[in-house]
Amino acid sequence: MIKKRGRTKLPETGILLAPSSPLLDNHFEELLESIEEIRGLTALLKALPSSSDKRDDYEGRLYAALTHLEHHVKPALKEWDRVVDQMPDN
Repeated sequence: MIKKRGRTKLPETGILLAPSSPLLDNHFEELLESIEEIRGLTALLKALPSSSDKRDDYEGRLYAALTHLEHHVKPALKEWDRVVDQMPDN
C-alpha cells in the first residue's frame, strides 16, 4: 500500500470553488486521490531496481492511476464550465 501524504485542509465549507456543485467536488476528490497515488507510485518506481519483481505490479498500478486521472479530468472541466456559465455576470 502506498503511504498517503497529509491532505490539504479545506475551509469549513468543504468546497474548493465557490460556487460549486456536488459533481465537481466529487471529481476534485477523485483527481486528488489519483494524484496522490501517482506521486507515491512514481517515488517507489524511481527507487526500485529495474530487475525487481515488484516493478510490473507498480507499473500496472501507475497506469491504472493515470487512466483514472484522465477519466475525471474531462468531466471535471465540463462541470467547471457549466458552473461558471451559471454565475451572474458582474
